[in-house]
Amino acid sequence: MRISVNGELTELNGLDGEPPRLDRVLVDLGYKDRKVAVAVNETFVPRTSWAERTIGTGDRLDVVAPIQGG
Repeated sequence: MRISVNGELTELNGLDGEPPRLDRVLVDLGYKDRKVAVAVNETFVPRTSWAERTIGTGDRLDVVAPIQGG
């Protein structure tokens, strides 16, 4: 399955026939335990909904980490 992550095409592998959940996709992409905000197809998805939100072919994920400035 191909999706876009921060504007770059990414191939998701090892799917078991079920649509992948956002929480699992983020772990596979290396975002485990990181403080990030996520939008799917330009719609913000709260962290409390990641386990229920499925990802489909062609979806666009924007993953943003907070930055500290001064």
